[in-house]
Amino acid sequence: MRKPKVSLCMPVFNGANFIDEALASICEQTYADFELIVTDNASSDDTADIVRRWAEQDPRIRYIRNDRNIGAAQNSPD
Repeated sequence: MRKPKVSLCMPVFNGANFIDEALASICEQTYADFELIVTDNASSDDTADIVRRWAEQDPRIRYIRNDRNIGAAQNSPD
């Protein structure tokens, strides 16, 4: 599998009110050679369901969920 030229990281915590619009904006860009890694810091709202739905529809999106809130500074992929 070929690696994308650009990796985008989107940390999120309880972002259900805006995540759908943010994902749509990223995915509708004219530049398409990217991967989007969404790291969820143990959201308690509908963030997980929304991001999982997007990830099922778009193979460029990868969803990582932390089991507990680890803070903003550490909520990024390794």
